[in-house]
Amino acid sequence: MPFLVRILAGFAVLMLVTGIGQSWATEIMVRGDVCSGAVAHRPDASVTYQPGVDAYGRKVAPADLSGGSAIRIPDTIAIDITVELQKRFGLPSDSTLFKPEARIGTLEVDRDGTMRFNGAPVTNDEALAVQAACREALGLPPIPLPKPAK
Repeated sequence: MPFLVRILAGFAVLMLVTGIGQSWATEIMVRGDVCSGAVAHRPDASVTYQPGVDAYGRKVAPADLSGGSAIRIPDTIAIDITVELQKRFGLPSDSTLFKPEARIGTLEVDRDGTMRFNGAPVTNDEALAVQAACREALGLPPIPLPKPAK
């Protein structure tokens, strides 16, 4: 494509010098897809990331000095789902007649995102509802829902 741009530019200069193009227009119009090839970014090989070397080519220590984390993330995370009775029913905080929350069940989330509630598989819609509630609790923006199939 850059070759085509050079030809078009040369033709335009020739027309302007000879006066042929004066009756047409003084502006050259080129489609955007032609220009995209002319201005494509081609990074220099010297800016490519090289492990163990800084920006000036000097050797540096690897980032992982200690050999990794000693914390092992479990394969399944269990989350107790509860309801805050005091907040929900407006009960006094000094009441000794109840435990301030009621356990509804346990949501288990595997590493691959598979969810079970009290051992039963969670549907895709239920999983999306859990994700939306978690994002809201963390103050994150909602995930756009997929468009329904036609």
